Amino acid sequence: MQNKIPSLNDILKGRGQFASEWFLVILRLESNIEWVLKPINEVINFYGGEVMFSLQGSLKIGKVTMQRKGGDGGRESAKMLQFKIDPTLLLK
Repeated sequence: MQNKIPSLNDILKGRGQFASEWFLVILRLESNIEWVLKPINEVINFYGGEVMFSLQGSLKIGKVTMQRKGGDGGRESAKMLQFKIDPTLLLK
């Protein structure tokens, strides 16, 4: 997919004056707190990868899953997309 990197940029970084340059993950489990702050370009490279379809029909770009929102009883918002990542992967 030739638009893989621009798509990941839009999903993770954004555009314009509010585009993110850093990615912060904080995990709090009871009294234990872990955190990591990474440059956004490193995060985009980490989550990027092969483009494929899952068995459920979701589009995957590396570790990013894209799917139709649904579950809205046929309202217009059911046509929107959801982008899912596991931010705790950056803690490892």
